[in-house]
Amino acid sequence: MIGLVGLCSLAGLQATSAHAASVTNQNGEPHTLAVTEDGVKSELVVGAGETLTFCLTGCFITLPNGDRAALAGPESVELVGDGAIINR
Repeated sequence: MIGLVGLCSLAGLQATSAHAASVTNQNGEPHTLAVTEDGVKSELVVGAGETLTFCLTGCFITLPNGDRAALAGPESVELVGDGAIINR
């Protein structure tokens, strides 16, 4: 199920930037990340096999398995199985 919460506000977060983070979903089903950037919490739905750019100014993310991470911006996050690999 793809949620519509925050999709309008996330459109601006997906702009390409040299300092933005990216997330790639290596799984066969969509996953939702909770993203808090500049004090605003949104949901980012990443479709199967999709790569999105987000987190332009640093942010906190909550992964589908409940793990949390702070991102400065240039990281790449790979969703693999129930976990994630964060390349800094």
